[in-house]
Amino acid sequence: MDKQTLLAMTDFSRARLLAILDTIEKSGQDVAKVLAWRPGPGRAHIGWQAMHCAATHDRYLNKLLLNKPVDDEAICTAFGGGSTPSDADVPTLVAIREKLAKNLVPVKAYIQNVTTEELDKMLTLPNGTQRGVGESIVLLAWHEAHHQGQIHLTWNLYKAAHGIA
Repeated sequence: MDKQTLLAMTDFSRARLLAILDTIEKSGQDVAKVLAWRPGPGRAHIGWQAMHCAATHDRYLNKLLLNKPVDDEAICTAFGGGSTPSDADVPTLVAIREKLAKNLVPVKAYIQNVTTEELDKMLTLPNGTQRGVGESIVLLAWHEAHHQGQIHLTWNLYKAAHGIA
């Protein structure tokens, strides 16, 4: 696992996430309504999915890799793993983009400065699973791509439900 590949994966995943947010913004739809729309009862809205990516970057870097507190506990609590999306907690597109940008900078700096030995270091996750640092960074990029796909699907479902071509 080399740093340039990890950075390329991270950048690619982020570019795809930002592209679908751009598509939604340029659609002519009420962006706040789109961000808050749920594909079914209790399912995550687009705003939650996107902010979840930002929260996960904070949690993975700080808690898992650096073994320190997260930078933004409120975001990690509201949008972190296992949280239940709230109708009252729909972030704006501006807030999503700001948090995504802010939380990516230290992740990329970590990747740029990590040593080969550190990439091979094994971590013990809260559930007892062991995973290498390099594999954890791959998973972080995959995680963002996964949620970008959920946003894309939810956007398509929103368009179908509202008669938008």
